[in-house]
Amino acid sequence: MNRVAKLSPGRLTALRILMAARESGRYAREIASDICASAALEVRDAAFARRLALGVTSSSGCLDDALNSVLDDPRSVSADVRDALRIGAYELLYLGTAPQVAVSQGVELARMCAHGAAGLANAVLRRVAEHADAFLAAEDASEQHRAMVSLARHAGLPTWLVRRIVDSLGEERARAMLASQLEPAPIAVQVNPLRTVAVEDALAADDGEPLDLPGAYAVGRVGELVRSNAFAHADAVASDYHAQLIAAAATREGSCLEIGAGRGTKTFMMLAHAERRNLGREHVALDLHEGKCQANTQRIECSGLGEIVTVTGDATDLDACLADYDGRLGRTALFDTVFVDAPCSGTGTMRRHGEIPWRLTPRECDRDLPELQLAMLREASRRVAPHGQLIYATCSVLCAENSQVATQFLGSPEGEGFAPMPLSDALAGAGRAYAGAARDIAAHEIPIGTFQSYPHPGGFDGHFCARFVRV
Repeated sequence: MNRVAKLSPGRLTALRILMAARESGRYAREIASDICASAALEVRDAAFARRLALGVTSSSGCLDDALNSVLDDPRSVSADVRDALRIGAYELLYLGTAPQVAVSQGVELARMCAHGAAGLANAVLRRVAEHADAFLAAEDASEQHRAMVSLARHAGLPTWLVRRIVDSLGEERARAMLASQLEPAPIAVQVNPLRTVAVEDALAADDGEPLDLPGAYAVGRVGELVRSNAFAHADAVASDYHAQLIAAAATREGSCLEIGAGRGTKTFMMLAHAERRNLGREHVALDLHEGKCQANTQRIECSGLGEIVTVTGDATDLDACLADYDGRLGRTALFDTVFVDAPCSGTGTMRRHGEIPWRLTPRECDRDLPELQLAMLREASRRVAPHGQLIYATCSVLCAENSQVATQFLGSPEGEGFAPMPLSDALAGAGRAYAGAARDIAAHEIPIGTFQSYPHPGGFDGHFCARFVRV
């Protein structure tokens, strides 16, 4: 095969993103924009670089299986050269790039990484190209497991995780989710109601289209919003639309304890909807990490949407976390809304966070996370005021973290005083402006009212939410 005269800038930048992510331990998505900007890429090349880097990240285990099956000694390949080979294999298996292009460009990437690696890359990627169909069909797997392994390989995911997705969603919805796994996730933003005019031009430039929730927009890109400093100035936040629906439903008059607030994306959105609906609120945002609490406070101060109290601590011991707050009140604080945004597997957001599937373990999904989630939910329930609501949310599609945790909570001593209620009912008194959002929530509810969305082609992310009311 003739050597390509010029290595494409998108592929070279993708390699740099992968190498930087591996060496720094940061997420590829976090550093992709800066590296693309430093390379001064054209828009099309930057988009290609991001797609390659994020696609390789999310399918890395499957790519390694394909490469290792044709390598004489997989352990002898350096990390840099493996990154180069992964890019070539990704193009061959998942992008449908012409083999002569994918192989020759992969050879040039390997040549950039190590002297003498070009020959190895040429031989290995040629063999991957020859065996691509057989690999994706899982012809090397036993007949008993072949269908599931093939489904996992086509999605670029671990087989054990695909089994759990199928068990949780059913085969039809699981296949729809897996069909979208290697596609870019849609982008949505929530606009600060005090700054709507300030972001109008940027939204238009980014192809913003209003969604059914006040302040929510689907955007084709966020380049102009970033350049206008809309995110830096808290004029808007980026958040999946289904997450926005949950935050809107959790917003009501009175006091709110938000557990697992992180850097405050949902805090911002709840305060934004409170502003739109003219609701009086006192908001306490709790997170395990002090740095995230500080970031939350800074964004809310910048937004002009009001004030919050931030608390740092372990949410399985709320008495310790809220000791100072209780002390200032002179009593044990009870809240009209307690919102548990629980740590979870993130399986509903894997299109955005490609590292997730290859860092998760079966034990985390089956036992460790559900046990922590239930402990947090039971502890949170003690802080719900009479007739108050308890909201439990994850960005997972797995039953073990979602419906099973909700069922276990209702069967626990702490859950005896609560009744499950449809999430969509939480917007019943929000007025006509929120009627579309209530319908969007109801479209993803099962009969008892829990909300479960899942990624699919053209659709937003997978989120779960259960709402319990103290009776």
